Amino acid sequence: MKKFILCLVVLLTVFTAFCFYRFFKDEAAVKSCVFKEKTDLPSQEALARFSDGLKFKTVSNSFYNETDFQEFENFITYIQKAYPEIFEKCEFVRVNKYGIVLKLKGKDSSKKPNVLLGHYDVVAADNTSDWIHPPFSGFYDNEYIYSRGTVDDKASVFAMFEALNDLLKQGFQPKADLYLSLSHAEETGSEESAPSIVAYFKSQNISFDTALDEGGRIVNKNSDYYAFVGTSQKGRLLTKITVFGKGAHASMPPKNSAVAKLAKLITAFEKADNKIIFSDETKHYYKTTYSSYGRLTRFLISNMDIFEPLFIKKISKNPDDLARLSTTYAVSIIEAATVPNAVSSEASMMLDARILPEESVDDVKNYINNVISKVLPNEKVKQEYLDVVVPTPSAGIISEEYKNLSKVIDKSFPDVKVSPYLVLGVTDASEYKDIVDAAFCFLPCVLTVDEAALMHNDNERISVKNFGRMISFYKEYILTK
Repeated sequence: MKKFILCLVVLLTVFTAFCFYRFFKDEAAVKSCVFKEKTDLPSQEALARFSDGLKFKTVSNSFYNETDFQEFENFITYIQKAYPEIFEKCEFVRVNKYGIVLKLKGKDSSKKPNVLLGHYDVVAADNTSDWIHPPFSGFYDNEYIYSRGTVDDKASVFAMFEALNDLLKQGFQPKADLYLSLSHAEETGSEESAPSIVAYFKSQNISFDTALDEGGRIVNKNSDYYAFVGTSQKGRLLTKITVFGKGAHASMPPKNSAVAKLAKLITAFEKADNKIIFSDETKHYYKTTYSSYGRLTRFLISNMDIFEPLFIKKISKNPDDLARLSTTYAVSIIEAATVPNAVSSEASMMLDARILPEESVDDVKNYINNVISKVLPNEKVKQEYLDVVVPTPSAGIISEEYKNLSKVIDKSFPDVKVSPYLVLGVTDASEYKDIVDAAFCFLPCVLTVDEAALMHNDNERISVKNFGRMISFYKEYILTK
């Protein structure tokens, strides 16, 4: 017995020593990222063109036909006048009236083309009195450019234009055909927008080697800078679920009302059994961002192959991390009676499921059906699928395309650590999955937490430095194509 205990102690000591050896080895390898500020400020002419482009109220409307399309028409007229070099040397096609497709012919027609994606529609700016500067003023000083759409996504659009404009003036021609594809209703996810452009490309038998869209960005996590490159995107299933019961006056409420039934469903989805899927790219993400975590988390990352369940249990307490590891279910809009003294005969909710690339829309539908059957057996329940977006497969982190993008980022933002990133929302790139070999999502700017929070919010703005960085990045990226 003593020998057994001694052996056990020895094994435990060796095991502990081994784990700490790996941990201290990783600790010693950590290099602090000293972000090297580049001073590629935009010219006053570039700033003026961007500022004037922000003045157009290209607000997309959930009810597509109620959109003020004159503003979109005026915007298209404006960019043609602002960038005559681009529209002279590129083939210009309007898709579904307001989708913009520009094609710059490459040197080698046998090569697969590449595409830069963006959108020039914006969300509404209703609380104008809360803005420091009017939301469509295009106001800029030496530090910031203010307006709705600065970050999402007109900065990308105008940075692409400025980069391409400068290169064309230098006689640049890409190796392969280069496309710019700008949608006009990305914010509402309208079928009239990016899906129409993709349908156009399919009708012309055009497919792409790479696509680059908005998405991940450069962030500062505990004093280290990381460039998060979206290599895949979650899908989405938006389901309206309606349950039924007996209607009555509020003074004589029935038992098991529609609202009570709905409450049971809401509770069930709130406690959703999140199936954890720990992909290789997600592991790579945590290993890359190693130095941004506390000591215990770093120890678990160093020994992830041994303590994976413990690591997952720890990080999944954070909603952001849980969203990277599982399909999530969120109850958003709830509807029942419209007056306070009535018990409604029906009640409904919107269930917004965000789907991991490793799962399918059908997997989610089956899960929803199982929850409903378990919580409300033998009850009448109506389901309506209002929005379906299939998750996009990974573009890969060992591919030449990812390595090339990483090199461009390193050149534009020296010493920043590049990491793959699962895009939790939905961008236009998701529509291109059938016609592109590798799609990436990356917004080439350094946003603080406060600046990122202004997206779709009052006082949206982008720094002059960031706009300059974006122009420089797109120049470097286009030169590789």
